[in-house]
Amino acid sequence: MKVFHLINTLSVGGAELHLLTLSRYLAREGIDVVVGCLREYVKGSRSLAADFEREAIRVVRFGADRRISVRFFPRLLTAVRAEAPDIFHSHLPRADFAAALAHRVNPQTRWVSSIHDVYSKSWSGRWALPLFTVVWRRAAALIAISGAVRDWLVRERRIPPSLVTVIRYGIDAGAFVAPASDLKTGWGLNGRRIVGSIGRLEPRKGHDTLIRAMPAVLERVPDAVLLIAGHDPWRYGQTLQALIDRLGIAEQVRLVGFQADVPSFLHALDVFAFASRSEGFGQVLVEVMAAGKPIVTSNIAPMTEIVHDPQTGFLVRVDDPTAFARAIAELLGQPQVGLGMGARGQQRVREHFSAARMASETAALYRSLLMSRR
Repeated sequence: MKVFHLINTLSVGGAELHLLTLSRYLAREGIDVVVGCLREYVKGSRSLAADFEREAIRVVRFGADRRISVRFFPRLLTAVRAEAPDIFHSHLPRADFAAALAHRVNPQTRWVSSIHDVYSKSWSGRWALPLFTVVWRRAAALIAISGAVRDWLVRERRIPPSLVTVIRYGIDAGAFVAPASDLKTGWGLNGRRIVGSIGRLEPRKGHDTLIRAMPAVLERVPDAVLLIAGHDPWRYGQTLQALIDRLGIAEQVRLVGFQADVPSFLHALDVFAFASRSEGFGQVLVEVMAAGKPIVTSNIAPMTEIVHDPQTGFLVRVDDPTAFARAIAELLGQPQVGLGMGARGQQRVREHFSAARMASETAALYRSLLMSRR
């Protein structure tokens, strides 16, 4: 079986890292995988092209560097015809639209789309959702990355339930077991209690909620420090830094930028906090559990599909700095509770969020589509 994946970019992000892991594990199942990207790189992040190629997965670049561009489309059609995949699998709306057009020219290939978010909440192009509802209905199958995404597709977008299969993200948990470097020492934070968060700097990630929570955390844990990691494509970091300065906590809250070594960042933490207001899945929470760290996160779907309160972390009211502060301070003050949560989180990842499980379920879907075509 041959699968051609198409995605918007190969810059580090949840969907892109998911595709890297999925491609690696599909290849281990004997599937020939090719990855096409409309655009390779977004400023402030890192391209994953070399990571794919180290896994002997070919990357086809279409050079569609502008958001609105059709010049790449003839090259895409040529590539799809030349590769002649059994499955054409797209990721993210721009790639979905291109794949839908290419599929009309090559209808013999089965087209699958992975829906990576609840786009009505997060996507700048949500005005086009009526068009995409029509587009997605033309796919042979839609993969929802969480139950929350499935519910949105079925209830709000009126996609037939029979078209949607839930396949949650899975990770290579072994990559998060040990750090590659001692960032705590490198940052000069030995002896400090560290709270950390990772996410692109944008309003929906809720970094402002964590910043507003820190004065209350510091009242109970004076040596605490908050590290917020993530690239800043829209300069929202300036707004966050202004909030930090206004609260007078510049010594206790740091925006540390994009972190290429996520396992080492996670292992430097005592508590991971994630105040996002909307997610399609929340892969970083699975990575945190694999690293054995306790979690404080928003009590919203799909985080509720990942974190079990109080077994692996605390779920608190979204947009509530007081609730976040209370939970963070409790874990900082009771390290043994956090260690127990971390150990149970690692077990949960092994049982429910492995990359092998994700690839096996995806390959089974592919095979069922090919069988139904016959």
